Formats: sequence, structure tokens, C-alpha cells
Amino acid sequence: MTWSAEASAAWMDDARRVAREWKLPLYERPRRRGLVQQLGVVASSFLVRSGRGWQLVDAEGELGVSPGIAMLRLKRLASGAQMPDLLVRLAALTAGEVVIDATLGLGADARVLASTVGSTGKVIGLESSKPLAVLMAEGLKLETPWPNSAPIEVHHSAAHAFLKAQPSKSADVVFFDPMFERTKASSPAFAELRRFADMAPLDRATVDEAKRVARRLVLMKSSLPEVFPGLGLEPLSPARNAIVFWGRAVVER
Repeated sequence: MTWSAEASAAWMDDARRVAREWKLPLYERPRRRGLVQQLGVVASSFLVRSGRGWQLVDAEGELGVSPGIAMLRLKRLASGAQMPDLLVRLAALTAGEVVIDATLGLGADARVLASTVGSTGKVIGLESSKPLAVLMAEGLKLETPWPNSAPIEVHHSAAHAFLKAQPSKSADVVFFDPMFERTKASSPAFAELRRFADMAPLDRATVDEAKRVARRLVLMKSSLPEVFPGLGLEPLSPARNAIVFWGRAVVER
């Protein structure tokens, strides 16, 4: 944890706060001192507070928080486009519902889900990678939310551990988009994201916990349609020439 080379006192204070709250080591970076020579010496990567918000920086590049592709999806939804967002259609969420995004990543899907359930709803984002969890939790605080969206509540936790601790029927929908399933980049930040992401595969025990926690639906997106039956999910008929596939479990009420 540190700050940019020409950080303001406010950014330094913010970095100190985050280091304290998330129990991260703090590098008190001297003014105008570069980070390159500190990589591999002080730390293999840094979470940096700057005028652009928060970035994860390592020897290969940096990763920031941005609405990215989610902004295009949100604008299409707001315009009433004839081709609906597939996640929104399949999840069939309504205002005020609670959804758990069990594989938060950079939060593109979570932002769309938050817009769909509205300000009276709730979106819980789970991220098992601590660097990504801190980046998203703190980065979202600095981001102007889409109008009438639910806040995204970020938790640093493996999906199975979090779900196991939740009461039965405590969320309307649980959604998975596991990182290991993604075989193709979907945004310029994808390569950077993979360096920090938890690549562990989704297992049946986690899906079973999701079924217990969900009131209505467990939904999963994957580039590998053959994984659904082994996870106890029903494969949905793909669109022609699909490269993304969906599986679900409709929960008995």
C-alpha cells in the first residue's frame, strides 16, 4: 500500500486509512520516488492511491477501477434497446431484490445487477483475491454510481465460506462467472486482472451452498458448457454461434 509520487496529504491519509482497515503493510513513499525499483524489494505489487483513484501496480503494468464495458451495457438498458442484456433477462431481477455476485472481479456484472435491483435492492460482491477486493471496495467509493443503483457491498471472501455462513433463502439470486472459465479477453484490463485473480475452479459444494442461500435462482456464465451438469446446473440452450454459455438452478420455494 502506498501513494503516487506527487500525492496530496489527503491521498496519503486515504492510503494510511486503507492500510489500517484492511491490515495491509504501508510503504511511506518518499515524494517523487519511483516504484519500479521497489517492486520485488519492498513488495511484488502495490495498491497505489493517486489522482486517478486506486490502481494495483506490479512489474507488468497496472490495473484500475472503471465502469468499462458495464457503462455501455447500462446505457443500452437505459435506452430500452430491443436486444436486452442477457444477464438481466436470465436473472429476471426486480427492484428491491438481493443478489450475490460470487465472483466479483472488476464488477462489470455487479454494476449491471445493481442498476437492475435499484436503490431499494442490494448487491453483495464476493472476491477471494485480497488485492482485487481492496481495489474494488475502495475504488467503488470514489466512483459516481449509476443513477438509482444499489450500492455494491464488497466482501473479501471465498464464495463457499461466505455462502456457508449465510441463512437459507437470504438472497434472491446467486450469480457465478468464474475467472478460470474465461478463455478469451473481454476487455483491455483482462490480462492485468488474471495476474491478481484467484483461478481456483468452482466446485459442486459451493453451488450447493448457493442453492441453499438462493430464494429463486442460481445462475452461472461460462465459456465451457460441459461444466454445468457436474455442478448440478441445467445448461440453457445457447444462441447460435455462442461463445458464452449459461447454466442455472431454479430453486424450489
